[in-house]
This record gives sequence, structure tokens and C-alpha cells, in this order.
Amino acid sequence: MTTGEVIRRIRKSIGMTQAELGTLLHLTQPAVSQLEHDGAAVHDVRTLRRVARALGVPLAILVVDSNEEADVKRREFFKTGALGAGGLAAVATGASVAGAASAGTSGFKVGATDVVALSDSVNQIHELDLVIGGDRLRQLAAGQVRYAQHLLNVGNYSDAVGQQLASTSAEMMTAAGWVHYDSGDADSAGRYYAEAAQTATAANDGIAAAHALGNASHLMVNRLGSNSTGDQQAVQYAQAASRAALSKGGPKLRALMALREAEAHGARGDSMEMDKAISRAFRAYESTRGFDPDWVYLPEAEMSGVSGKAYMRLGEQGAAATHLQNAIDSSSAWPRERASWQLHLAHNLIEGGDIGQACGLLTDTFSVISALASARLQRRLNEIAATVRPYAKVPEAREFLGVWAAR
Repeated sequence: MTTGEVIRRIRKSIGMTQAELGTLLHLTQPAVSQLEHDGAAVHDVRTLRRVARALGVPLAILVVDSNEEADVKRREFFKTGALGAGGLAAVATGASVAGAASAGTSGFKVGATDVVALSDSVNQIHELDLVIGGDRLRQLAAGQVRYAQHLLNVGNYSDAVGQQLASTSAEMMTAAGWVHYDSGDADSAGRYYAEAAQTATAANDGIAAAHALGNASHLMVNRLGSNSTGDQQAVQYAQAASRAALSKGGPKLRALMALREAEAHGARGDSMEMDKAISRAFRAYESTRGFDPDWVYLPEAEMSGVSGKAYMRLGEQGAAATHLQNAIDSSSAWPRERASWQLHLAHNLIEGGDIGQACGLLTDTFSVISALASARLQRRLNEIAATVRPYAKVPEAREFLGVWAAR
């Protein structure tokens, strides 16, 4: 089912006409019809957010799986310069999309409100990923990156707006990198992070640069084996991220970058440096200096979870289990995030030799984990199943493997 079909079915189920929905969206009935037939602007997150609000449903319901045809429509949309909701606004006022495209190619005014709207889209993508996983967000995020690049390359803006636009574009690239990583496409994630770091550096934005570099370090740690050259590079990226965040970054940002360092040191087996980084993270978290952007997601659950992962890499199963359980207990509001900590805890229990408890945990949470649209988590679940297969005589392992095989 396409996004347009979802919008149409929800609208009809609540007895609303296209004209009535158009009134709520400040659009004409033909513009709503275009939406329901998967017109170009339906692929812009700001438009979907307005529709979701008008229909009274979560935005996640409107974000559906992509296909090649939908991606072609997105490319056409951003190539023409029919800028997001602006394209719909043009239809609503009687202008044509072609007219909007013509205005775009000759240079159009980009103001602070456009940057704010793009920033809202960044935050929305992060929020959706925490709930539903990255698989269903890849094309949406990629389209938003193209939109941001279009604004940068073709728009007319002041120096101040240009700097804000570059910073926000870097954040959109980092968001796209994360959802690609979550969906199992590490190569694309790495490219987005590299482009984000370059864009943030050009904008002289240490906060955005820290985010991109920190995520790049995280990607390296989770792709490469211990004590490899890549692990040393991951440490260097994380340290660069911490330096970039130091001057203006707030408590959560500086803590997050310190945790990235802890991950990288843990991957190299350097317990002393890992402990130092974790201590620095908790000190930063308790401070009040600096500014944390909206995208900085670092509740105490994340602090505990990342610390647990670092201890797990060193083989300190007891400390890892305590931190990971704390993360699970305090992350019930974020299904994808909670599932990640549950899988890490199961892995940690297996490493500690407690196959029964690990498989019991997996069986209890299997239905939730398997329903998430995150290729990264599904792959991790499959890897754990392969690990416990030799222990099929253990009752809990046999039960879990049975559930897994029947999925």
C-alpha cells in the first residue's frame, strides 16, 4: 500500500471528504487528490506531518515502504525544485508545479522559516527511527537530503541563513546516515556521515561536525573486528568529535561523544581509557554548560546502554549486564531502542555462559523485536540464533529456536 492509498483509506474511514481534508490543510480538493494518488509532494516529511495532524494519526502510519517507482518520483520532485510543502501551496493557490520548478531553477529565496522546517524534519526522522526502525525511513531521509542540497545549491539566501542552512543540512545528512545504518546499509551510512562532516566544517559548526564524526566512529566500531586499524581510526574520529563538541556543546552532546570514545576504546581492549571516557561522560552529563540541539537523544537509558556495550566488549559481563538492564528498564517508550538493549543483554548473557536466561529473554521479547523495521536488529537476532543452535538441548534454547524457526 502506498502512502497516498493510506491517506485515502484513513480519510474515508473517518467520513471525511477530500474537500474537507483540503480545508484543514489549506489546499484545494485537486491538491488533496494529487496527494492520494502519490503526487510528488507526498514524499516530503513536512507535508506528511501536516496530513497526519489533520487526520489525527501518528506520522509513522503514513511512512510506508518504498519501491523503485516511488524513488523515481522523489528524484523528480527534488530535481524540479517544487520545494516540499511549497509545491503543494503552489497548487492550492492555482499555480502549477511547473511554474514552481521554473522559479526554482532561476533562483528562489530561502529564509529562516525554510531552515526551521528542515530542522523539524530532522527531529521527526530521529523520533520515528526510535519507534519503528530505519528500514521504512531510508527513502524519506534520502529525499530530505536531496531537498536540503537543492536549497543550498540553487537558493538565494543571506550569509546568516546560509550558515544555518548548511548546519541543518549536515544534520539531515547525519540523520540519513543513521537510518541507513539501522537498515543495514553501512556503506551508504558512511558516505552520508562523511558528507555531513564536510558540510558542517564548511559551516564552522562544531556541534554538527561532532554528531557526524561521533556517528562515523560508532559505525566503525560496529563494522570491524577488535584491535584492527579501523578500531584505532574509530578512536581518532571519536576524539575529534569530542574536541568539536567541547567549546559549544551542551552536557548531553559532550557526554555522547565521550561515550563514543568509550565504545572505541572498548573495541580495542583498552580498559583504562574506556573507564576514563565513561567517567568523563557522566561528569559531562551532570554539568550545565553549553547548548544541546533538539536532535541530541541521550536519556539515562542511553547512558546506561552504551556503557554496558563498552563493558561487554571487554568481557566484563557483570558490569555490562547491570548497565544493559538499567537501559531496558528505562526505555519502554522507544520500542526500537529497547529492543536493541535486549539483544545486547542476550548476547552478553550468552558470552557469560548463561544460555538459558538469554534464550528466555529472547523468547519473551521475540514478537516485539521481530516486528520492528530494522534490518540491523533482525540481522543481530539471526546471528544470536546461529550462536545458540549448538545448545538446542537446553530447554530455553530449544523454545527460542522453535519460535525463531517458525517466524
